[in-house]
Parts: sequence; C-alpha cells; structure tokens
Amino acid sequence: MLNQSLASQISPKQVIGQLLQFHEKCASTNQLALDEAKNGAPEGLVVVAEVQTAGRGRQRRLWHSPPGLNLYFSVLLRPKCPQARLPQLAMVAALALHHALRKTAPELDIGLKWPNDLWLNGRKLSGILCECPPQSGEKCAIVVGVGLNVNAQREDFPPELQETATSLAIAAGHDFDREKVLAEILNAFDELYNKWLNTKDLEIFLPDWEKADILQGRTITVVRPTDQLEGTVLGLTSEGLLRLSVAGKGEIVVSAGDVHLKLTS
Repeated sequence: MLNQSLASQISPKQVIGQLLQFHEKCASTNQLALDEAKNGAPEGLVVVAEVQTAGRGRQRRLWHSPPGLNLYFSVLLRPKCPQARLPQLAMVAALALHHALRKTAPELDIGLKWPNDLWLNGRKLSGILCECPPQSGEKCAIVVGVGLNVNAQREDFPPELQETATSLAIAAGHDFDREKVLAEILNAFDELYNKWLNTKDLEIFLPDWEKADILQGRTITVVRPTDQLEGTVLGLTSEGLLRLSVAGKGEIVVSAGDVHLKLTS
C-alpha cells in the first residue's frame, strides 16, 4: 500500500508533492482535490487513493480503478498565467508521465496520443483529466488528475476494456513499485511545470512530444460534439492543438475531440 514514505522521495526544493494526502478509498481524487482547492489548499497538493469508486475520465467517462494495483492521484496547481493556457497542462502532465516511465520502465516503448494519453502496444496505458474549481477574481487553479495502469492484469479489467487497455506489468511481465513510479512522476511533473511557467506556450516541449507521438503522419478520425473529421496528422501547434490535413479542406486545427486511428493507415 502507498504510504507517507513517498515523501522521502520528493525533493524539498519542489512544489508538487510537498503536501501529500492518502486515502484508502474515495469516490474521486479529482473531486477531493477540487474540494481542497475551494478551501484554500496550497499549490502542489497531491491527493492519492488506493481505489476510486467513481474515478473520472474525459468525456464524462468512468475510469476503472481496481484497488491496490494502479495509480490514481490528482495534483492541485495555482499557476499565475492566463486561464486560456490552462489546457496545456494536460500535455505537460502527459510528458511528465512519459519522462518518468522512461526511467522506471526503460524496456517499454510507450507512446503519446494527443491530447494527453499514454499508449503501449496499441492499447491505452493512462489517462489525464484536468478540472478547474470555480474561479474567484483573477486567481487560477486547476486540478490535474491521473490514472495510470501499473500492475493490473488483463482479468482485472472489465470485459469491455480487456482488448483496449493495458498496464506496465502486462507489457513488461513483472510488477512495478508503485511508490517509486509515483515519485518519479511527481518529480518530473514539478520540473516540467516550472519550465512551462517560464514559457508562453508549448514550443520547447514539442520535440519531446514528437519523438513519442503515435499519431504523426497517421490517418485518424476526430469525433467532436457536432461533427467528425478524417485526415492526416501534420503535428501540433505551439499551443498544443492538433494540425490535421483534411481532403478538400486543407489544414484544420483541432482543439478538442476523441481521436480514433484508422487500422488501415
């Protein structure tokens, strides 16, 4: 079980992880962090749970959260920046996960799938959900929630996810120290977050993203609330938006949507 010894693996110089909150069981770490934000909790608070009963994913989906196997945590941030930049933090968090897993699972070829998923062997490894509490004045706050499949086996997923989800343990053939993985993620996130605070966009992060991008040059379908687009991925803008070449329409910039790879591409 994850415990307070995690604190010894967090640098005293960093913000993220200086305040750790552990829960054996909760509905959602994001909800707990949002509640703490409303109550004035400081930046860098990390809420961790062994199991979630109502874990949240993007597009109002549930995040499957079996007990004691994976990582479910949320980070409260209070960046001094325009609110329009806040969505970029989902990509910064995804890069932090990728950097950390290159250290803890170097044998695995983990890819990045826009806007903020990690994929492994054609299956989803992690998801990230960013949510903001009600803002007061010009103060910004955002909660970055992460679900990472670490030691779950195929039978630990419900039938509808067994062909689309994976874990570090499934791919590597052995279990991982979840506490070590989490510490590496928080350390990497703190480093990239501070770098992001000192930039105006994501430009300096794009080379790292492109090295692991599983969509670059691929034909995809992007499903949006009002329509869907099919095209070839050209890359990302400096703000982290998806550049898509669509037949008959030229280049289109996509800010949000569900991405589906074409199997024949």
